[in-house]
Amino acid sequence: MPRHSSLRFWLALIWLALVAGWAWWEYSHYSGLYRWLADWQIEKWGSYEQIWTALVPAFILAIPAFRVLRERELLGQASLIAGDDPVPILRRVRTGVLICGGVLALVAGGAYLTSQQLPDPSDPPTTVDLTALGAAAPPTGSAIFAGAIPDTARALQMDEAFRSRSADIDHQTIYVPVVAKGAAKDAPVRFFIDRASYAFADSQEAPRVNIFLPDHMQGVLIENGLPADVVAAFQQRGVPIASPHYLMTTNSVGGRQTYYIVAALGGFVAAILFLMAAVQSVSIARARKRRG
Repeated sequence: MPRHSSLRFWLALIWLALVAGWAWWEYSHYSGLYRWLADWQIEKWGSYEQIWTALVPAFILAIPAFRVLRERELLGQASLIAGDDPVPILRRVRTGVLICGGVLALVAGGAYLTSQQLPDPSDPPTTVDLTALGAAAPPTGSAIFAGAIPDTARALQMDEAFRSRSADIDHQTIYVPVVAKGAAKDAPVRFFIDRASYAFADSQEAPRVNIFLPDHMQGVLIENGLPADVVAAFQQRGVPIASPHYLMTTNSVGGRQTYYIVAALGGFVAAILFLMAAVQSVSIARARKRRG
């Protein structure tokens, strides 16, 4: 086995990890190439595809690594056909796959364990009176707003389309600034609340901004909880956002959603990689049996 072939193999794995990290960073921070492509889609069509905007550039950047891994597979097949011992190649491939799977499993486990340290929506809520709070920092976690007025005139609706054979469904999340009674509306907004709903894409359902009750809004209060693309959309509309700001999310899992997504994706990919490693183990056993 040529030394440069092994080096190319490990560099390909490292490159795939870097591309995945880069894509996740830009997606989660709404920055760089991801933001440029999203803004371009919004300008052309009024919305953008969140998943494909991240996956397509990542796939293009990963093509050189895929080619190297394909060459590695073909090299192993050629060794088997020529009568050479393919076991060293298969073992190195299995080792690389196990390392990647182990790293992703650790990431998934860490994300899940971190999520369990965050406030749960079912916890007893703390009342956050915006009129009495003033400029002080509020307690985060399960909470109820009091003395709060939802500024529905500056509500922002974010849409995400889901395509299926039966129907097209839009996932709509409405973000509404919340201000204290009597507060100036031109000041940077410190508090927001969200509501999410599903609707058929062809139903022409109007955004429901009348579902926010002014004196009893409950959820999980998260510091700097607005998604990065939502912050950018508010800024484009001229809505100043304070730093830090606070989002009262009404999502059923509260602030744990992002960690659950990371845990699910990491665990899913890790399971696939471990399955691939198991297949490689079977191939190694068969190759050893052939050589007797």
